[in-house]
Amino acid sequence: MKTLIIGANGKIGRLLAERCVKNDIPARAMVRTEEQQRQFEEMGLEAVLGDLEGDMSAAFDGCEQIVFSAGSGAATSPHKTLLVDLWGSIRAIELAEQKGIKQFIMVSSLKSCDPLRGPEKIRHYLVARHCADDRLIRSSLNYTLLRPGRLLDEPGTGHLNNEFDWSDTTNAHCTVSREDVANAITLLLKQPLPPGQAIDMIKGNNEIEEFLNLYR
Repeated sequence: MKTLIIGANGKIGRLLAERCVKNDIPARAMVRTEEQQRQFEEMGLEAVLGDLEGDMSAAFDGCEQIVFSAGSGAATSPHKTLLVDLWGSIRAIELAEQKGIKQFIMVSSLKSCDPLRGPEKIRHYLVARHCADDRLIRSSLNYTLLRPGRLLDEPGTGHLNNEFDWSDTTNAHCTVSREDVANAITLLLKQPLPPGQAIDMIKGNNEIEEFLNLYR
């Protein structure tokens, strides 16, 4: 079952792409430029051009799973958050419905279900994610919604948890390595969860596979 990685050139997306190649998981990277396309093809992964702000329909053809790990990034303006994190997500969900995609894994954000309890400087982003997540939940798709905490570039611990302090509006202690998120997605591609799961995800004490099994 081939997986389309939307946001393959992002940090989580690249880590996931590397793991797909290593584990012989059929996958396709959706990227925006021909240079990025060449980079992924040199890695040994199929790559196609597609744009969350433009045409991406053809990128879905021949795929049965979607991983959406795209994001506008912390340095971009709020209007980019609307175009990419909100509208891009919704367009991808609706295309997946039209194309008959069997499984959709969305990488969202911790506290997207209650944006006012998140860090003040990213609440506009959490609102965008909340609305996109709601569209996914109301869709006809079999979905898994991942809500990782504040993402770190440090090496993964191999352990996750879903319990955190809601009163910590800075998310100072609600962190997770991008590597651990990518490893969790890799396991989900091999063995999907029952549909309709929403999973909060921070570093913790449970081995990743053990943690995911809590939702089976």
